[in-house]
Amino acid sequence: MAITQKKAMTGAIWTIASFGGTTGIRFVSNVVLSRLITPEIFGIAMVLSTFRSGIELLTDVGIAQNVVRSRNADDQSFQNSAWTLQFVRSLILCSILSIAAYPLANLYEIPATAIQLSAVTIIFLGVSSTSIFYLQRNLQFGRANMFELSCDFVTAVLIIFFAYMSPTIWSILISGLFAAVFRVGLSYLLPRARNWFEWNRVHVREIFSFGKWMFLSSLLSFLCMNFDKLYLAKTIPLATVGIYAIARTIADLPAFLAGRLGYSLIFPMVSSQHAATRFEIRSGLLALRTKLLTLAALGVACGIAFSDVAVWIIYDPRYFDAGWILAMLLIGTWGAILSAFSEFTLLGLSKPGYGVVANALKLAGILLLLPIGYQWMGLPGALIGLAVGEIVRYLPLAIGSVREKTSFLLHDLAMTAIVVAATAGLMWGRSAAGYGTSLDAVLPLLSAGGV
Repeated sequence: MAITQKKAMTGAIWTIASFGGTTGIRFVSNVVLSRLITPEIFGIAMVLSTFRSGIELLTDVGIAQNVVRSRNADDQSFQNSAWTLQFVRSLILCSILSIAAYPLANLYEIPATAIQLSAVTIIFLGVSSTSIFYLQRNLQFGRANMFELSCDFVTAVLIIFFAYMSPTIWSILISGLFAAVFRVGLSYLLPRARNWFEWNRVHVREIFSFGKWMFLSSLLSFLCMNFDKLYLAKTIPLATVGIYAIARTIADLPAFLAGRLGYSLIFPMVSSQHAATRFEIRSGLLALRTKLLTLAALGVACGIAFSDVAVWIIYDPRYFDAGWILAMLLIGTWGAILSAFSEFTLLGLSKPGYGVVANALKLAGILLLLPIGYQWMGLPGALIGLAVGEIVRYLPLAIGSVREKTSFLLHDLAMTAIVVAATAGLMWGRSAAGYGTSLDAVLPLLSAGGV
C-alpha cells in the first residue's frame, strides 16, 4: 500500500476532524462538569483515572500494534489469539487493581471501593472486538474515527447525566461503566468483529516477541505522563490538584492529537512500506509533517499567549489559576508533539527500542527535576521540570532517526523557531495593548516560593 499525498492528507483530515469533534465534546463536558462538581472531585477523578491507565499499561503487550504490523494478522487464528490474550489480561488487571485498592486508598485518602469500581471497567473493555485494530491496519480512517467519535459523544452524555443526577465521584464511575458497555457493543458492529477463545502458541509467541518492547514503552510512557499527577496529588491540596487537572487536560490535547496522528496515520503507513527505501519513506512524510507541524506550532503559540483569557471566559473563579498553569504546560507540549511524530515513525520501521530509551530518559529527568523544581520554586518549578523532561525525551529519538536515515532534525528546529517567534510576537502585542501576559501570575509565585 503506497504512501501517497492524497491518502496521507485524507487520513490527516479525518483524524484531525475527528479529534476536533472529540475535543469539542470533551471540552463541553469538562465545562459542564466544572459547574456540577467541586475541584476536589475533579482531583479524585484524576487520581482514579491515573490508577486505571497505569494498571492497564503495566501489562501492555502491544496487541493493537501487533495487529497493525504483523503479516499474520489477517489469519482468523491470529485474531482469536489476540482477543483471548486481551481478555485474560483484563481479568488479571482487574484483580490486581482491586487488591491494590486498599493501600492506594490509604495513601491518597480516597475510598477503596471507588478504585475497585473503576477496576471493573477494565473487564468490560477486555471483551471488545479486535475489529477496532483492523480498521487502523487497513487505513480505514473514516470508519475508525467515527467509531471513536461516537464513543466519546455517548461517554460525555452519560457522565453529564449521572453527574447532574448526583454530583459525586460515584456518578462519574458509574457513567464510565455504561460507556464501556457501549464501546464494547459498538465494536461488534464493525467488520471482522467475530472473536472467540483460541490460544495459538505461534501467534502468541509473535505477539509477545514484539510486545516486550511495547510493554516497556507503555510502562515508561505512563510513568512519564502521570508521575506529576501522582506526586502533586500527595504534595498540594486536593482542590489545587483539581485545578491542575483542568489545565493538564487541556494542555494534553495537542499532544494527544499528535499521538493519534502518529499512531493511526504515520505508524501504519510507514509499517506498510516493506519494499520502500528510507529516502522514499522520508520524502513521503516530509510534506505531511510540514503541514501538520505548522498548524500545531501556531496553535501552541496562541495557546501559550492566551491560555489565561480562555480560562477566565470559560470557567468560574475557582479555576482561574488553571490559566497560568496551562500556559506553562503548553511549553512542554510542543516537545511532546515533536517526539510523538519521531517515535511513531521509528515504530513503523519496527524500531521500538528508541522509544523505550527516550521514555526512560524522560522519566529519569522528571523524577529528578520535578521534585527539585517544586522544592525550589513551588508548582511553577515543577512545571519547568516537566518541560525539560520533554527535551530529554526528544534527544534519543533524534539520534535514532539519524541512524535509521529518517531524520527531521532541521525540520523540527525550524518548526520550533516558528513557535518561539509566534509566541513572542503575541505576548509582545498583548502586553503593548495593556493586557499583560499569560505568565504575569507566575512571577509573584516564584518570588514567594511557588504554590
